[in-house]
Amino acid sequence: MVPLGQVKDLETAKQMAALLEAENARLHQRLEALVQENARLKGEDAQARLQLELTQLQEQLARMQQRLFGASSEKRPSAQQVEPAARERPQRGHGPRAQPELPVQEVLLPLDKADKVCGLCGGALAEWRGQTEDSEEVSVVERHFVLKRYRRQKYRCPEGCAPVTAPAAPRLIPGGRYSVDFAVHVALQKYAFHLPLARQERMYRREGLVVDTQTLWDQLNALARHLQPSYEALLAWRPSASGHWLSARCRAAACAGECGRHAPDGRHDGEPAVLHLQG
Repeated sequence: MVPLGQVKDLETAKQMAALLEAENARLHQRLEALVQENARLKGEDAQARLQLELTQLQEQLARMQQRLFGASSEKRPSAQQVEPAARERPQRGHGPRAQPELPVQEVLLPLDKADKVCGLCGGALAEWRGQTEDSEEVSVVERHFVLKRYRRQKYRCPEGCAPVTAPAAPRLIPGGRYSVDFAVHVALQKYAFHLPLARQERMYRREGLVVDTQTLWDQLNALARHLQPSYEALLAWRPSASGHWLSARCRAAACAGECGRHAPDGRHDGEPAVLHLQG
């Protein structure tokens, strides 16, 4: 049998531990029978003799533990040393926090081909279908930038007419190199998470994208121009049958709407107001 200390597979170690425990129980029964037989032959009390043997074995085990652990703070406490309060000590912390909003990725961890051998009998291990030992961990999928190369397919007429090319993908800036998704990402990083463009530039450079702050600002400017009609439509919106209405609040921190510098659309010194949908 392979020594227990050399077994690395958890299931194999559990099986070996169960076999050792069964063998230990059998030896205890054998010891009890021999002690009783020895006491009967000597005319002694069998129960007293058995108790004496068990006491001696416990003392030997205690000496072995003392030699093994010594004065280390990690030595195992005896049953008498464990306080009742320590046994009833509640679990500290909140435990694993549920993450219902995270997508779940199933990752199956099979044994290597070399490990598909029983550690007890040496036979080949067969897959136990539907049986797994599961655990969870929160991981992160690294953000990465890609360079999309669009290949617009061309078509030709068998009659020799002019060729036709598939239309190009829509661009935020005509002829520009950056997608709408990229511009929205830059805007979210700046206005939702308060990351300056210079800091974004350094972050993107570490991830392989070489870009400067002027280019990032151009994306924000183009996105703002694209959204300007929607902004103006919101300002011109009137109450509907649903009873909802739109109000504008001044950006100035100390302004309560009476600063006298508001334009009819709610602007404060030319700055757009903050819009609120109420109802």
